[in-house]
Amino acid sequence: MTEPVIRPGSHARLRPIGTLLALAASALMLVGCSAPTSNAPHDAGNGGAVKPTASPSKPAAIDVSKIDACEILPQSDAETLIGSALTDPLTASNSDVASCTYPGDPNGPTAQVEIYIGAGAKQQLAIDRDKLQHAFTQPSGVGDEAWAEDDMIWARTGTTWVSIRVVSLNDASTFAQPLQDAMKAVIGRLS
Repeated sequence: MTEPVIRPGSHARLRPIGTLLALAASALMLVGCSAPTSNAPHDAGNGGAVKPTASPSKPAAIDVSKIDACEILPQSDAETLIGSALTDPLTASNSDVASCTYPGDPNGPTAQVEIYIGAGAKQQLAIDRDKLQHAFTQPSGVGDEAWAEDDMIWARTGTTWVSIRVVSLNDASTFAQPLQDAMKAVIGRLS
């Protein structure tokens, strides 16, 4: 914005534009703050208006370092999901992710079920969707948001992400609904 030009000998005083805008804004605020007048009797009430007592609360973030992912997806649920026996789980947890892996029986068919809870699950989704550009579907009714691809599903509850993956030689389409069912149960346990 350029400064106004004042010609020599002129007695007019020009105010900077910023000052004029500030004065105009102040005048508008004063008008908006004036108390409304009402012709209603003093005992008429507020017409049913409700005064909010507090802003809506957001669910607290889940501390994944304190979660046992194997309790969130028990072995019996993992075996139902994959359709075969699994061995004792391997578990890990840190500030970013809680995980549980159920390996398949070494004498049985190829089978493994994994669950990840926390930022690590969200990172998996970002890699598969944004970097590798895998094909995804978006299941409805699973958490606050859900995404699925062959042999894997992600869902979000509040700000916490969860992923469940199956490793199998069976056709991936046979796991689409079982993955959704398992994720619904997991989200229910986290909520």
